[in-house]
Amino acid sequence: MNRATRQLLTSSLLAIAGFFVIIAGSDQLLFHQQTTHLKAVYQTYLATGKKTQAVAEAEDVAITPLVGKPESKRQKLMQDLIDQKRTIVDHTPQVVTFNGQTEQLFIFEGQHNHFVGVWQKKASLANTSPSDLWVFTIGYWALMIVLIGWQVKRQRYWQGHIDTMTQNIAHIRQEGSVNPIILTPGSPFMAMGAEINHLEQAVDHLRTKVVLRQASFDRLIDHLPQGVMLIDADRNVLLANQAMARFVGHPIAPNVHNYLDDVKTYRLARMIEHTFRNQKSHHKEMTMLTTQMSVDANVIALKAQADREQVLVILYDVTYLRQVEQMQLDFVGNVSHELKTPVTAISGFAETLLAGAKDDPATLDQFLNIIHDESTRLTSLITDILTLSRPSDAPAKHSAVDLNQLMDQAVKSLAKPIKEKQLDVSIHIPDDLTIQSDDVKLSQVIRNLLNNAVFYNRDHGSVDVTATTQPNQLTLTFQDTGIGIADTDQQRIFERFYRVDKARSRHNGGTGLGLAIVAEMLQQLGGDVAIHSQVGVGTTFTVTLPR
Repeated sequence: MNRATRQLLTSSLLAIAGFFVIIAGSDQLLFHQQTTHLKAVYQTYLATGKKTQAVAEAEDVAITPLVGKPESKRQKLMQDLIDQKRTIVDHTPQVVTFNGQTEQLFIFEGQHNHFVGVWQKKASLANTSPSDLWVFTIGYWALMIVLIGWQVKRQRYWQGHIDTMTQNIAHIRQEGSVNPIILTPGSPFMAMGAEINHLEQAVDHLRTKVVLRQASFDRLIDHLPQGVMLIDADRNVLLANQAMARFVGHPIAPNVHNYLDDVKTYRLARMIEHTFRNQKSHHKEMTMLTTQMSVDANVIALKAQADREQVLVILYDVTYLRQVEQMQLDFVGNVSHELKTPVTAISGFAETLLAGAKDDPATLDQFLNIIHDESTRLTSLITDILTLSRPSDAPAKHSAVDLNQLMDQAVKSLAKPIKEKQLDVSIHIPDDLTIQSDDVKLSQVIRNLLNNAVFYNRDHGSVDVTATTQPNQLTLTFQDTGIGIADTDQQRIFERFYRVDKARSRHNGGTGLGLAIVAEMLQQLGGDVAIHSQVGVGTTFTVTLPR
């Protein structure tokens, strides 16, 4: 039973109770008036005697004297009442039933144990004024129906507004649309309706701010270079960014799933489980299984709620740092070795000469030539190291450079090895081609690429150099028929001291810095270099420069 039904039932019961209370009150009032009337009749009877009795009978009032032994029914009834309750005489009217009719009896005591009873049919609205009773009853219930109907209507009005406002609050909570309410100026819901409207506006504004902040947070997390993954106590992934997908080697599904679907590296999975188990953060450096990337892993224990733990995984990419460290170690080792080789040769042959070999002219010439070659190689190595040690941000000195002139100088400097290998060198450069560039740096690029094309070529091979121009770009192509470079080595040939064939490179007099110098010089000139090579077939270097 709802509240409205209970209120309607209560109002109906109160209306019924009120009706009977009014009727009972009216009857009680008539009872007291009848008592006063009976006393007046008795007084008149004492004064006038039997004449009054006749008048009283005309008004349906019976006067019964009781002297001696009772004879009539009324006298016997009076005698029984007096015997039972003597206190009723002269004080309290009695309601008795006589011959099936309810009457009011007032007993008075006279002289010499003489009693007089005054009787009259009990007065009530039903028997004194039945028409007035009907009018009252109809009017009362008509008024009650009107009032109850007004109450029901008012209750529906109130309940309707309360229900609508309750629904509006629920819609605000559930991000739904609010139903409009039409309120009159005097409505008691005016203030509440205004506050709900203000609440809707405030919540919408707050939700908009939350959405914007969440979007900003998502963009921030998604664009972080560090890999981020949030895992709940059920081992489900709540959040992961693009960097984490790059570390694990595949896209991470946005739906809820177990983190082991993404984390295949055993050491990282073990760190996560230890963090959940011990609620302590862990930090280690490791290599990811699927991508072979070196990462610095931080697994942090979080307390989202009192009984709900979370773990935050943050991965930092240290692959480049480790590569740089390895390159530094390789550089130091290679420099030491490259410097030691010519110095050892010079020292050894000089000691041999000093020990007496200088007395043999043929041996003297041979050893001096070796010392000269090794010193030249040592000078070239030191020159290349100094070239790479210059600041990369030093401004290039641009001037008009004749490309044919640079190419001719480079070819002439390699005339001896070209003749020894019987190479066919073809230069295809327009006669009047010039470029605004730094002639020294561009010369180093051309010389080193030609050196590679000659020194790593086979006998009776060929070297083709071609220059093509576009409105804003110059393209130089160096193609040889040499030993070629494997795909696995092509990613590292521009590193300092990296050699594809170390034994053959040293035999040819290379320092392992030529291509590193090419890459460094082109970076300073704003150019680029690309390689296409096949083992046993040859190599093509393509240089692009801004004009």
